[in-house]
Amino acid sequence: MGSDQKQFEEQKRRVYLFVLPIIAASLALNLLITEDIRLVQLIKFVLLIAIIGCWGLLWTRWPLIVAEILILGVSLVYLLAAILSSLFVHMLEQGQLQLGNFILYVPFIVVLSFLILERKQAVMACFTLLLLMIAPAIPVWGSLASSQVHSLITLYVSLFVYTFLAYFLHILYRRRAEQRAIARFAYIDALTGAANRYRIDEWLAEKVEKADREGTDFSIILFDMDHFKRVNDEHGHKTGDDVLRQMADLVRSELGPGDLFGRWGGEEFIIITNEEIPGAMELAERLREAIGSHDFGKAGNVTASFGVAGELPGDTPERLLNRADERMYHSKRTGRNRVTGETAAE
Repeated sequence: MGSDQKQFEEQKRRVYLFVLPIIAASLALNLLITEDIRLVQLIKFVLLIAIIGCWGLLWTRWPLIVAEILILGVSLVYLLAAILSSLFVHMLEQGQLQLGNFILYVPFIVVLSFLILERKQAVMACFTLLLLMIAPAIPVWGSLASSQVHSLITLYVSLFVYTFLAYFLHILYRRRAEQRAIARFAYIDALTGAANRYRIDEWLAEKVEKADREGTDFSIILFDMDHFKRVNDEHGHKTGDDVLRQMADLVRSELGPGDLFGRWGGEEFIIITNEEIPGAMELAERLREAIGSHDFGKAGNVTASFGVAGELPGDTPERLLNRADERMYHSKRTGRNRVTGETAAE
């Protein structure tokens, strides 16, 4: 299961945990104050127990689909029993002009169907429910009063409209999810989850433009893993990839809320921070120590060399990157595992 799907499942679980107690309380109150035929009352009671049981399953982290199918199945049985009771007992025998408050569960069942099933399956389930609700009314249609007919038609039209809306909302959600996925692949490095070079170029252009317009300061930190080729040669590319992932996670844990982080290419990474040179140097030194003291598992200890450059008036992204790159390679030439903010040549 992908991370997006897991996140969606977790969101659904939280919604169910919040909503189910409200539905259970409403149903319990309905059981206490509403008189109905024994079968419908029994089904209501079973539905109440099922809702409480499903809440327990969700709370104890049972698979979500188990609770969803149980709730959907019992709700469908209750809805069909309720409409039969309303039609043949309350309307035909007792002369009641309106359907009962069970119709409030119709949108819940439609939404639940689209949450659990694939789109086409959900549509088929909803229209099957519609047919099952229409069928018992056909033989007695002529015996119903006009207000009773109107109440039934309102129910049928409502179910159709709810299904129609859920169908197109489902399409809209899927398309937005696809757009988010496309945007993520366009901007995110698949291995480390950091921003890719394309996204970094956009960030730098935006930062330089803002600095020219508003006079704001920022710095960049460019760093490269030391002897990374040796890690790949001695331990394999799988271990090398794992080192890069761990390193990216480690760096992210040290960054502030306004810091931007990306993979510049290979084992080279970049940070864009709102700090001026002194603050950026402190951040780079903190990262150097964190990386150097971290146990990367099979690869052991790994170090990195850093170059720090602050934005200057009239700078371009290229000039800023060149300064940081020169300082990073100065760190490499002078022993590695160090931070350079300004070289003697500058």
